[in-house]
Amino acid sequence: MTTVDDADEPTGHVPDDSSQPTSSRELAIEWHPDALRPGFDWNVALPTDWAVLKTHPAQWRRQNERIVDDYYGGKRVAAKVRRALLKSLEDAVAVTQKNRILLTLIHPGVDAEGRIENVSLNLMFTSSSPRLASMAPIRKGLEGKSGKLDELTTPSGNAYVLVERQQQQRDGDSLRDVVSIQAFYPLPSTTWTLVIGATTPRIDWSDALRDAVIRMAGSVSWRDNQAGDPVDTASELPDPISLVSYRVPK
Repeated sequence: MTTVDDADEPTGHVPDDSSQPTSSRELAIEWHPDALRPGFDWNVALPTDWAVLKTHPAQWRRQNERIVDDYYGGKRVAAKVRRALLKSLEDAVAVTQKNRILLTLIHPGVDAEGRIENVSLNLMFTSSSPRLASMAPIRKGLEGKSGKLDELTTPSGNAYVLVERQQQQRDGDSLRDVVSIQAFYPLPSTTWTLVIGATTPRIDWSDALRDAVIRMAGSVSWRDNQAGDPVDTASELPDPISLVSYRVPK
């Protein structure tokens, strides 16, 4: 389990400190035991004011209740709507557990008709061990699949793939449009690929989420514990993005 500097953040919100110089902090998260992650230090810039969705079996239910309470800020809410929001978070926990996602951030939402419109942001790692991570298997895996595909580079010159899709998803008895944006970033000189994914039923959020995913990919830095030297350098972080650090437990 990581330590925490922002101990007064019970829901796992990343506080907005855009007026302050960017500094590394650690989230108080006990990772789910099935979540894959590399054995070296890494850093990534995360958007502020999103709730951390805990997936650990002993913690997720209480955390979901806190997320809903914070979202409504003490205001009265119909029991039916509250149950629906809690159910949507429970479903999100199940998905992250099944897919062994390391970190999920949630921006909860309910529209005027009472429909859930949560925005989710996921980080996970895949390993190609013993082969080094590269662009070739990513390109091959995406061949023939729908969506807009772009090959981009980080400010430090590393290549990654960005995929944007819009598809329909069942919502009760009807269908609604959902946008998903994914970045596949093979970390050079390692066997690990970082996958950043954002999903939202709010089509008007598409450009903002694309920008957030690109910024996150551009902010990634990591350290090879065996060599003891940084192998990449995070780009200058735009406001309001705060740097959250994961450190390998000693």
